[in-house]
Amino acid sequence: MNSSSPVSQSQRTPIVDMLRGWALFSVVVMNYSTIYSWNNHASDVKADTISAFIETSSEILLGSKGWTLLAVLFGFGFSVLLANISAKGQPVYWFFIKRMLWLFVFAFVNTLFFGGDILNDYAFVGLLLLFFYRLNSRSLYFAALLVLLLSPLLQSYLGRLHLLFAPKDRDRFYALYDLHTFPDHIQANLFMRYKWMLRLSYFIIFHLIQLGCFLTGMALQRSNFFLQLHKKTGLVKAVFFTSLVLSVAFYFLQQAIEKNAWTFNNFYNLYYPQILFTMTCSTTGIMWLYLSGKLKRFFSAMQAYGRLTLTNYLTQNVIAFVLLICIKPDWPLSWYVLTGVVVYILQVYFSVWWTSKYHFGLMEWCWRCLSYGKVFPLKKQAGNRS
Repeated sequence: MNSSSPVSQSQRTPIVDMLRGWALFSVVVMNYSTIYSWNNHASDVKADTISAFIETSSEILLGSKGWTLLAVLFGFGFSVLLANISAKGQPVYWFFIKRMLWLFVFAFVNTLFFGGDILNDYAFVGLLLLFFYRLNSRSLYFAALLVLLLSPLLQSYLGRLHLLFAPKDRDRFYALYDLHTFPDHIQANLFMRYKWMLRLSYFIIFHLIQLGCFLTGMALQRSNFFLQLHKKTGLVKAVFFTSLVLSVAFYFLQQAIEKNAWTFNNFYNLYYPQILFTMTCSTTGIMWLYLSGKLKRFFSAMQAYGRLTLTNYLTQNVIAFVLLICIKPDWPLSWYVLTGVVVYILQVYFSVWWTSKYHFGLMEWCWRCLSYGKVFPLKKQAGNRS
């Protein structure tokens, strides 16, 4: 039996790391915007023109686009891992369960700093992939499409039953959050993650959408989509324009529904379909730009950033906890967003430097060592800096 080992750095798919880097930009901007809303939840001050524009534009372009894209890419990565372990004759189920359990540990630590942590969900939904990993690409695409199409129906049904919200838990979170002490902030984060975010709108609908994205990522890996991306420029362009038209159409349809108080969303909720179309549009747009051969330094930096996805994500949240949650600066939304952009840019430069000297990000290295039960070299040897 072959010894298990992770996928080597030379086997990584560059565009996947680049897309992870882009997704984390959406994540940091929207997470820092969320913290702004927490800090000002009791404020009646109207947003100024700049803040209103930033809030609207960031929600349209970035809101929920980061975590949905990351879910697709995590599904891709998990599928690569499962295929690698299976090919080496290792016990797939036990290894993958162990890896997800260690991800839960990282998730719990991250939750102490940010109650909106996403790693808990990746670990939970990741375990569900074991029920699908033997399916071929066609079956995975079908399963993903089925889940993504039916989830809005279920969302509307639960909404009609008034089962999607938990105002008492929301109020309890803010009661803890507003106490301004370190222990209370920790307790507030834990309460949000393991109580308020377990309401049905999150626990069922959110996880179903995430499962659909995971299955899409698995299907993309099984069909060798990214490995053959250079042959699929025409398909990428077609998907870009199609998703652009649909995302614009769904946006204006949603505006009309709200303005005219139509009941369409009571039967089929358009919230997640609009998000998925917009995410697909921006993602294929980046792919198209990458295939054009332009902005090579930009994509190289994004690749370095994406290789440190776990490390960068955890760092973003620690910085936010210290600077934005504990201190609660009296800033407008624009300054919160600017802080996220600055943090992101600094992390890009750090990632480029780090990957020139080390094989893995620090947290990625810890996760690999814990998952495989052995220590892998972290620092690159002289003359092996690629």
